[in-house]
Amino acid sequence: MQSVYDTTAYVRASKDDPDSSTIENQTELIREYAKNLPDVRIVSVREDNGFSGVDFIRPDFNKMMKDIENGKINCVIVKDLSRLGRNYIEVGELMEDIFPRYNVRLIAINDNYDSLKPRTDADEIIIPFRNLINEQYLRDSSVKIRSGLNVKRKNGDFVGAFAAFGYMKSDEDKNKLVIDT
Repeated sequence: MQSVYDTTAYVRASKDDPDSSTIENQTELIREYAKNLPDVRIVSVREDNGFSGVDFIRPDFNKMMKDIENGKINCVIVKDLSRLGRNYIEVGELMEDIFPRYNVRLIAINDNYDSLKPRTDADEIIIPFRNLINEQYLRDSSVKIRSGLNVKRKNGDFVGAFAAFGYMKSDEDKNKLVIDT
């Protein structure tokens, strides 16, 4: 058993996920939780604000992984497993293969998960099931967003981020284009 774990607090919030806690709230939750763990020392906070959990192409996630590979970090704390990622296969690979290979402890506070604690039979079912639910939430959100945009398009509303050359968004209605004079 490790005497002190050099820990990264990893926080993530997606701009498309209105239910995710703010970066600041996640960080504060992790810091408060870690105060009760004498064997944990937070040495870095890695934050990916505005990044989806669908994949691991995230700047601070990749910095955290480099720290792990270089032996600087041997513990990761997240608010819950969905902050780590929403891809069932990739999160499972992190939990079952990559983190154990580097002797990295993983703590997911709201999921009551600590890789140091022995897993029960229920854990063997519940943890993968939670990861599946996290992935399904992402898919459901995507379907809802797409269907909402389709309704707007059918109603003739502009749904793009930028107006095409020669046009601009109307000052009165951001979903309408006007000729740029």
